Amino acid sequence: MPSSQKLLAARWCWVVMPVLVVMAAIGCGGSQPQPKQTGDRVAETGSAVKKEQASSEAAIPTRSFSVRPDESPARGPQDRSLDDLFEQAGSKPFGAAPIILSADNPTLPRIDEERVAAAGIRKLTGKHLTIYTDLPEAPAIEELPGVFDAAVPQWSEYFGVDAGLAESWRQVGYLMQDKSRFVTAGLMPNDLPQFLHGFQRGAELWLYEQPSDYYRRHLLLHEGTHGFMKRFLGGAGPPWYMEGTAELFGTHRWQNKQLTLRWFPEDKELTSHWGRIKVVQDEVRAGAGREIENILRFDKTAHLQVEPYAWCWAAAAFFDSHPAYRDRFRELRKFAPDDTFTFSQRFYDSLQDDWPSVARQWHVYIANMDYGYDVAREAIDPKLAVDLPAAGATVMIAADRGWQSSGYRLASGAMYKLEATGRYQLADQPKIWWCEPNGVTIRYHKGLPLGILLGAIVDETAPAGGAIPLITPKAIGLGGEYPIEDAGTLYLRINDSPAELEDNAGTLELRITKLPAS
Repeated sequence: MPSSQKLLAARWCWVVMPVLVVMAAIGCGGSQPQPKQTGDRVAETGSAVKKEQASSEAAIPTRSFSVRPDESPARGPQDRSLDDLFEQAGSKPFGAAPIILSADNPTLPRIDEERVAAAGIRKLTGKHLTIYTDLPEAPAIEELPGVFDAAVPQWSEYFGVDAGLAESWRQVGYLMQDKSRFVTAGLMPNDLPQFLHGFQRGAELWLYEQPSDYYRRHLLLHEGTHGFMKRFLGGAGPPWYMEGTAELFGTHRWQNKQLTLRWFPEDKELTSHWGRIKVVQDEVRAGAGREIENILRFDKTAHLQVEPYAWCWAAAAFFDSHPAYRDRFRELRKFAPDDTFTFSQRFYDSLQDDWPSVARQWHVYIANMDYGYDVAREAIDPKLAVDLPAAGATVMIAADRGWQSSGYRLASGAMYKLEATGRYQLADQPKIWWCEPNGVTIRYHKGLPLGILLGAIVDETAPAGGAIPLITPKAIGLGGEYPIEDAGTLYLRINDSPAELEDNAGTLELRITKLPAS
C-alpha cells in the first residue's frame, strides 16, 4: 500500500432510514424480515459487506470530534450534556461512584403457566433467570440459567454495583425455536419490534435458537448485559459502547461449570458461529477496516447489519484490555445514562493527548487480528525518542512483548550498524524452545523464521501514528548495515504471533551505531 494512502481509511456511510430501532442486542433492533416461525434456526450469515470507496481522512483536530463531518446538530433536550445530566442526578463526573438512576427492579411479567404449557413450552428456573423454551431437554439448554447466574457477580464487580443490590435482580427469558408457539402463549407482546437474533426490554429478553451451544450462550449473555446495565447504571450509552460492551461480556469461556467473561476467544472452534474476528479480518483485507473515530460515530441504525457488532467488540476488547487505556474505558460506566454523542466526545477527549499512539496501536491490532490476540502484551509502551548518541547505544528487547520503542531516532540518509546478541525462550512446552536473533527455521510466522528480530522505522507524526512500518516490518536477525531512507524512531520485536507471547521469556540486546558518511 502506498505510504500516501492512509491505512484502512474507509469511511462508514451515514444513511437515514425510517426504521423502528431499540438497540439491545445482536441484530436485535432490525427491520429485516422475521425468521420463519416454524423450527428455523437463525444462522448468523449477516448482510453482504458494503462496497465502500476508501477515502483519506485527516487526523481529528483538537476537540473537534463531531457527530458527522462538517455538521454540528442543534442541541435539544434529548442532547443534553453530561454536565447537565450529572447536575440533575446530583452526581459528579470522572472519579465519582457509579450512578444508579433506575427505579426498582422492573415488574416481572405475569405469565399464564397453563397456557404456556399447552403451547408446548417448558420452564427452566435459576436464581436470576427464568427461561421459557420450546427446545427439548439437553445439557446445553438446561444449564443456561446457571450460566446467567454465574455472570451476575461478574457484571456487578466490573460495573461497580454492590452485590447486595443485584441479589434480587431477575430476568425472564424466552428461547424460541418455533416463534408461533410463543405468540400463541401470549409471550410475544404486540409492541415488540422485529429483531434478528435477540432483544431485551425491561425484565424480559427474547432469543431465537442459534446454530451452536456457544453462540446461544453468547447471545444470552449479550442480552443479559444490556438488562444489567439498564437496570443498575440507568442506561447503556451510545450504540458503539452499548453493543461493544455487550459483545465484550458475551465473549466467554464456559468450562467445567465455570464462567469466564470478557474472554478474548482463543480458538474458532470454541466460539462456533460467533464470527466477529473473521469480519474484522475480511474487512481489513478488503481495505475497509474501520477507524476508531468511525466506530465512535455509529448511529442507532448501524447495527441493522452484523459488521458493526464486530467492530464495536474489537474496540471494546482493545480498550478494556490495553493497560494504558483500560481505566479510561472502564470509567465510562459512570456515564451510561447518556446515549448522545457527548458520551463519545468525552471518551475521545480523555484520550486526546495519546491519540497518535492510540491510532498506531489500533491499526497494528486490527491488521494482526486473530484468535488469542494478547492486547496487553502487544501494547506499545510510549517512550520519548531522542537522537542516537555519537557513541551509539545498546537497547534491550523483551521476547514476551510486541513492538517496543528503542527510544532512539535514526536520521534520514544515514547508515547504521545493528548488532544483535542474546538467547531467549520462545515456548515452554513440551520443552523450552531456545532461540537467538536469527530465529528458528523449524517454524515460520508470516513468512519469516519464528523468533527472528524485526525492526521498523516509525514516523510518529504520520497519519495513524505511522502504523504502516509496524505492519510491514523488516528482518534484522543478527544484524548488518542498514541505510535509512526516512527518519524516525526505531521499533523492535521478535517475530511471533500476538497470541503466543505468554510462554516467551528472556531478552536480547541490540547495539546501534551510526556509521561515518562515506
